[in-house]
Amino acid sequence: LVSRFVKDGITAGILTNVFSAVFPLLLLPFWPIHLLPPAPALLIFLAGVIWGWNRLAYMKGISLEEATRVVAIASLSPVVILLGSVAFFGEVLTSTHFASFALILTGVIWISLKKTGKAFHFSPAMLWLLLSVAMFSAATLLLKKTAVDDWWSAVFLINVGFAAGSAPFLAFPRQFSAVRASFSRHAFPLMGMLLLINAFTLAGRAGYFLSVQLGPAALASVLASLQTAFVFILALLLTFFAPSIIKEDYHPGIILGKLGAILLILGGIALLYLG
Repeated sequence: LVSRFVKDGITAGILTNVFSAVFPLLLLPFWPIHLLPPAPALLIFLAGVIWGWNRLAYMKGISLEEATRVVAIASLSPVVILLGSVAFFGEVLTSTHFASFALILTGVIWISLKKTGKAFHFSPAMLWLLLSVAMFSAATLLLKKTAVDDWWSAVFLINVGFAAGSAPFLAFPRQFSAVRASFSRHAFPLMGMLLLINAFTLAGRAGYFLSVQLGPAALASVLASLQTAFVFILALLLTFFAPSIIKEDYHPGIILGKLGAILLILGGIALLYLG
């Protein structure tokens, strides 16, 4: 949605990250924060910084590819997080996990391949999305490493990390010029869109943080990955009824291919949950 006003994907990501700290600041008079112990606070802040960088890579990927393909490729994160949990937290792999890995990888490869003439090639967004998956997984594992009771102070720190890690990128001339041009043309709608998005993402990050704290890290990521199905349905509806917002290629063959890949991914996610 921000990319309607800011055409460069990374710049759109920088803006949404910087504004991540604005909405929590507005809530401070109603919900004050408390000082957390230094070690958990540092890990939570660092997780926010890396999570914010994940969004930049994700936004770059989504500027190069259809949203349905992007979220499907990003579904690799539960696999990476589970492997990290095995390495760092002693979680145990089962045969069900390996079967789920196979389904998810098959689905991701299927939806990532695009045919040009007689040849198949991977999506140009693939490398950006793999980088995004790696950073999201690292942020999740850092959050799992912390144990704090004051979830609101932790979520506030996560959002400050988003902003602090991304604000320096505005010093680059290309990003600064893009932001200035976007605000000069669309100041009020862009500001409103950024605040609205960050109200939703604040709630989403709070829910994700709590799920990571209360359960296995991979399970929290599994539940987050269900957005693949929602994005597929939403993109289909918007393509037909609001193409000015988003428009994807929905010829019958393309629909069936995407649907098949997404079903494989969702099947793998379900197995990962059961495992």
